[in-house]
Amino acid sequence: MTPSLPSDDASWTSAGLARREAVREWQEWAARTIAPIDVCVFDTDSFAARWSSHGVGQLRLLRLEAPAQRVVHCGNEGNAGKATPSIQLVYARSGALKTRMGGKRFTVQPGEFVLLDNTRFYQMEMDTAHEAVDLMMPLGWLDRYLPDPGALLGRPVSAREGWGAPLGSLLETMAEGIDQTPLPRPMIAEQVGALLTLATGFHEPTTESRHRGQLARQILRRIETDFADPDLSPEGLAAELGISKRYLQTLLAGSGTSFVQELTATRLDRASDMLTDPRAAGLSVGEIAFRCGFLDPGYFARAFRKRFGRTPSEWRAAVLG
Repeated sequence: MTPSLPSDDASWTSAGLARREAVREWQEWAARTIAPIDVCVFDTDSFAARWSSHGVGQLRLLRLEAPAQRVVHCGNEGNAGKATPSIQLVYARSGALKTRMGGKRFTVQPGEFVLLDNTRFYQMEMDTAHEAVDLMMPLGWLDRYLPDPGALLGRPVSAREGWGAPLGSLLETMAEGIDQTPLPRPMIAEQVGALLTLATGFHEPTTESRHRGQLARQILRRIETDFADPDLSPEGLAAELGISKRYLQTLLAGSGTSFVQELTATRLDRASDMLTDPRAAGLSVGEIAFRCGFLDPGYFARAFRKRFGRTPSEWRAAVLG
């Protein structure tokens, strides 16, 4: 790690390091800096990467250059809590970022950005070498510009067209020369906030809509946290929140999903990860299904094949052999 000025700036490169050491340092840095995540590098023999980190007021700007890899963000599970809860603005400079979050799949193309919640599960897979900017924004700071960021999560936005273009230009300039800016960095952060408001087409929500959005996020986070609980149900969760089951379903419908759809998608996504994780190679398909909340192995197999086009065993064999 090579510190630079100011003192909260740092950088790292794999150049000059043994491949195994470089991969280990890359994985450890990502897990403690960005969020509690697992990084799988597809070709360790030709591994080459570098990062730079810069404080911008209350924000943290990360510039990443990496090879083909898969990043699984663990959300509230495992060693979560090491990273401060924040919203990440992930901007693709080159290479596509294939993302899976909350049962949805989307791709962030070069020249686009997306907002992600670092307390929630998501996965990004990059088939080629890529370069990205990750701007970490504390919720307290972001609230001044986007009081309801949850409504904008997981929606790729162009940073080359319309009001997104000025934000994209600023992100590019920050990535290339934040250490040479003539303005105080907190002022740059204010510009980011203002342009983010314009780029996302934000409108001030009513008190009622903001409350609905907060409840919907609580429900989704609970599903992502307790998906393995076979007793998790809309009736039980609604009772805990002090709302009716019908209102709970209405809240999720407003987010384009349903309780069953979200829970099943989350369980299947986690099962697909476990099936391809070498650390779980000793577990049977039935045990993995049970650990992901499925009590009926037959239903699990049918649902898995419908979602991924392969049986669980075929899915595992395609990766682990």
